[in-house]
Formats: sequence, C-alpha cells, structure tokens
Amino acid sequence: MKRFLFILAISLFTTGIFAQGYEIKFKINGISDTVVYLGHHFGEKKLVIDTTEIDSKGYAVFKGDKTLHRGIYLLVMPSKNMNYFELLITDKQIFSIETDTANFVENMKVKGCKENVVFNEYQKFMTDIQKRRMELNKSYEAVKDDEVERKKVSEQMNELNNERIEYMDKIVSEHPDYFFSKVLLAMKDIEIPDPPKDENGVITDSSFQYRFYKTHYFDYVDFSESGLLRTPIYEGKINYYFDKMVVPLIDSLLPEANNIIQKTYDGGDSLMFQYTASHLLHYFESSKIMGYDAVFVDIAEKWYLSGLATWADSAFLSKLTERVEKITPTKLGNVAYNLERMQSLDDKFYNLHDIKGDYTVLVFYEPHCGHCKKEVPKLMQHYRDSLQALNVKIFAVYTQYDKDEWKEFVEEKNLIEEGWYNIWDGPYPHSRFRDFYDIYSTPVIYVLDKDKKIIGKRIGVENIKSLIEFEKEKEKRAKKNQ
Repeated sequence: MKRFLFILAISLFTTGIFAQGYEIKFKINGISDTVVYLGHHFGEKKLVIDTTEIDSKGYAVFKGDKTLHRGIYLLVMPSKNMNYFELLITDKQIFSIETDTANFVENMKVKGCKENVVFNEYQKFMTDIQKRRMELNKSYEAVKDDEVERKKVSEQMNELNNERIEYMDKIVSEHPDYFFSKVLLAMKDIEIPDPPKDENGVITDSSFQYRFYKTHYFDYVDFSESGLLRTPIYEGKINYYFDKMVVPLIDSLLPEANNIIQKTYDGGDSLMFQYTASHLLHYFESSKIMGYDAVFVDIAEKWYLSGLATWADSAFLSKLTERVEKITPTKLGNVAYNLERMQSLDDKFYNLHDIKGDYTVLVFYEPHCGHCKKEVPKLMQHYRDSLQALNVKIFAVYTQYDKDEWKEFVEEKNLIEEGWYNIWDGPYPHSRFRDFYDIYSTPVIYVLDKDKKIIGKRIGVENIKSLIEFEKEKEKRAKKNQ
C-alpha cells in the first residue's frame, strides 16, 4: 500500500481542452460509503483533480466532459489513511478497474484499456523483482566477508537487473505506440561502453564514461510528451542532472540549462516547454549555491523577457524584470558598482574602488538584525585572525540612518581596526546601494578581488578565507599555464 500527503489543485496541467471526456469506473472490495479522489503525480507532488463517492457495494465513477492529460494517476482513499494505487491515463479514457484493499496491484482486473493491463502486469513483475532483490541484499550482507560467495551474489544481482531491463525493453518493443512505453524509455538506463585503452590495457581517457553518460543522459526522454510531467520521473531526472551530473560552474550550467529548455521548445509541446522553463527558472533562482542566480538571469532573459514564454502575464514579467535588474549588477565576474562618497563616523569620505587591497570584503548590516549582531563581530574576529594578513580590506556598510545607533554598535562590538572601514550612506542618502547590491535583508557579504570584480557573494563569514585561498591558488595555476 502507498500513502501520500495530497494537494487539492486547479491547474492548467490537469484537464484538457477537448470534448471527448472521461469515464472511469472502479469497484474496490473492502471499502464503501465514503469518498475517493482521483489525482496524478506531478514531479514530487501529487495533485488531486476529481472527487466522487463510493457506494455501499464499493462502486465509484469518475466522469468529466474534458479529456484528461496522459500520465500516471492515483486512486486515493482518505478513509484508508490516504492509501492509493496507480493507474494510467492514456488516450483511452473509458474503462473500468476492479481490485481489493487486501492487495490493490495483485487483485486488479482491468476492462476496456489494454495499456492499463500491461501497466498492471508490469507492477506485479516489479513487485516480484523487488522481493527477490531484498532477499539478495540479505544474502549479500550475510556473505560480505566471503569474497567467493559475495561475488556469486553480486552476479545474481546483475542477472536480476538484466531481467528487469529485458522485461521493460520487451514492453517497449511490443507496444511502441503506448504512452507507457515512453515512461519506460524515460527510465531506461544508459549503457556506458568501456573507456578507451592503449595496447597495454591502460585507460587513456579517465573521464570518458562520465562524459558519455552525461552526453546521452536524456537520449530516451521524449521532450514532446507532456504526459511525462504527470509521473515521478521527469522532474527527478532533471534535478539529478543538475545536482549530480553537470559541473557546478556557470560556464557549464548556462548551456546545459538552455539546451534542455530548447529541446522542449523544439518538441512543440507547450506544456512541456512551460514546465521545463518554469522549473529551471525556479531551480536556479532559489538555489543556495553561489552564482547560480546568473543562470536564473540568463533563462529569464532568453525565454521569458524575449516573449517566448507566452503563458507569463504582464504582472509576472514586470516582477521578473525587476528581479533580473537587481541581480545583474551582482553576477560573479562583474566589477562591483562603485559606492562613492560613503561617509565614515568621523565624517571622512570614501569610494569603494579607492580601497587598496588584494581583496575587499563588502558587508551590509544593521544593528537590530539578530544575525548581524553575530556575523559582523565574527567577521572582525576572522579579519584580525587571518584575513588582515592576506591583505584584505573590509568595507562595512551600515544600512540605516541613525548615526547614534550606528556609533553605539561599532563601539560596543569593537569594530575598529586598521583596514576596516565603517561607512554609511548618510546623512543624505545618494548611493542607491540597495539597487546595485540586491539588499533586501542583512547581513549580506560580497568578496571582491583587487580589480573590484565580484568573486564571492552572499557567503558566510567562515567561508571567506577558503574562497580567497582558492582564488589565490587559481591565479597561481593560471600564471603557470601562461
């Protein structure tokens, strides 16, 4: 049995625009006189799209005038602690299913939809495979200290996996037009060839298999099939690709993200294109990894602000434009905006770009911020302990406009040291630092190199030294390779 935390949703991804309609009849032994839900997978979520009553004999009917989109759907039973079983919605949407709460999959009988018969047989097969795999795992654990026996069990595991692959391939071969075949293909393992070797059997390209797998990772995904959105597969596959497969560097991420969106755009399925562009826009905008917001900006400009994202309304595009304008000046590699005529406690004026040092840490803070009260003194401690010796300067910007409050904070926290500049934008604000440094909360820390290019942003105090040491090592390697 399966359970899930459901979401009641009205979405453009749920019902179609055609007039054929759907009628799905259920007979579920072991449940009566209650309500049941019809839903579908949507990435990691599960969305409910219809509700009906099940009578005293276990009969229920879901019926609607609009055709449902293809996908892996769920029959959910709130009275059974949200247990559910899966079924397919394909182009054939008038059929019936009978089953039993004792074992939904094993007792299922389908009439009127051959594809659901194949799906149910697959579920039964995979249940058996899983049971056998668990037994082999137990056997492996029992003989893990015996090399010979361990090898035998490993071979059995490989044979079991091959049996699984052959079964899936057989379905695809026999039913190439089935939606379910597209689902199985999206799950299909990429066969990776052995790496090239020289005449002595020594591998000549250690990264060959990684590059092959990465290049062919999406080979079996039909980017024109929006039904894959209503499965647990597509979203997970994209997330894994960017979490595990792509080198987390902007030069790698930018083309990879745009390549996948381009595939869905070229595929011609508007929902697939909309979902993929929206998902990756959010993925990179919400990421905590430094620099990923540059990919967000790129996607926003190429796919949304260009007019290609026809689903985006003017209000959303206006907010997106504003967000892009905020982030763009702070992208890694950009020269930091020069904060000019910033005033110190003793009324001296300083320009950010005039601060001389191998690196400059630019920190924005305000005394009433609980996190600032901890991080700014911690930054001073790191500065005195190690950063000062690396020829780092600190440009500490007080973001509010109460000079007495600011002075009290500086003195209380002992924020006075050679090379540490306490400054503010007062008493007459002019620098627009919030616009150029995307300041919507505090503290915010940027790290600049000697040319005032941004090399780090929104990082923790404890990471500043390691970032600078990494940059120094990178410079050394670059000079050596010249």
